[in-house]
Amino acid sequence: MNLKAQNEIIQKEDKKIKVLIVDDSPLMCIVVSQILSEDDRFEIVGRALNGYEALEMLKAKKCDLCTLDVNMPGMNGLTVLKHIMIRCPTPTLMISAFTSEGSKISFDALRYGAIDFFHKPSMENAASLAEQGEQLRSKAINVARVQLRAAQYLRLHHKTPRQLILVGDNLVESLVIMHGAIGSYASVLQLLPLIEEVPKSPVIISMGVQQRYLESFVKYLRGYLPFDIFVASERQHIRPGAFYFISRELAGTFDYVDGKLILETAPRPELNEKEGGIDLLLLSASEHFGSKTLAIFLSGENRQGITGAEELLRLSGTVMTQQLETCLRPELPKAILEHPDAKSATLLELVQKTTSWS
Repeated sequence: MNLKAQNEIIQKEDKKIKVLIVDDSPLMCIVVSQILSEDDRFEIVGRALNGYEALEMLKAKKCDLCTLDVNMPGMNGLTVLKHIMIRCPTPTLMISAFTSEGSKISFDALRYGAIDFFHKPSMENAASLAEQGEQLRSKAINVARVQLRAAQYLRLHHKTPRQLILVGDNLVESLVIMHGAIGSYASVLQLLPLIEEVPKSPVIISMGVQQRYLESFVKYLRGYLPFDIFVASERQHIRPGAFYFISRELAGTFDYVDGKLILETAPRPELNEKEGGIDLLLLSASEHFGSKTLAIFLSGENRQGITGAEELLRLSGTVMTQQLETCLRPELPKAILEHPDAKSATLLELVQKTTSWS
């Protein structure tokens, strides 16, 4: 990461987070304002009741975070979001009754440049509201800390599904493993639709999201990828050229049954802050495939995966990261790059490496 990017992160950690709240409900503006104001790191600098007001306010004053409703009169939230990303780029957190995690609107919002989404707070009971408030403040802080230049409006196109082209006798001789946490939704949406050729290896993608949300995301992705993609089951037969997703709640290991490669997933053991399911996945891949394993680290904020990456490199495997400048949260790739044999690459270079790896 260059010095300018490092300084930007340090400054964001130290200063007040200036927030513009956008919602057509004055009451909801007050609720969100009160929730965020419980943390003195936030400073509410304005409230807008429609998209036109929001764009004028963002143009007039610098904000570190914009919270944005979806269902608004005149200009809906997704349209406002497109204008924000083009005219006055600002880290944006969608807060709406329509943006529960796993909904199509949520993934559309990510595609249009939003950093994250949160279901509109419900005032059913005080205890529930307190828990929601804590979650909202946590998400808001993460959104405000992203590298804004990595956020972009992704113009994806639907693709016609095509039958998987089996490679040889379907024998797996190599693996590609991708991993990301915070920001990985956007990274995957950027990277996978660029893949035009059927990969020669299976591609396993570990994401820091819950199982039920991952299933919705994979369903959404199928409209933009012409290849076979799956949420890995408890015992999944792995084939070259297909994509398999694993949630943060599971750990995966590899084994051979009747000559076929099987990916076995089980609830992830609680190891420690520095080791998680991705480490077990990489250690298992290293044991079975060694130098024939390619690991790619995408956007993320923690250090999980370093143990597995170090073992893979020890066995002459290849470890690459998404270019730091394109990560919403570059902390994980940056930590991986502390190893002298790990390399960063552009998205196009990662696509080329993924499709040609064998």
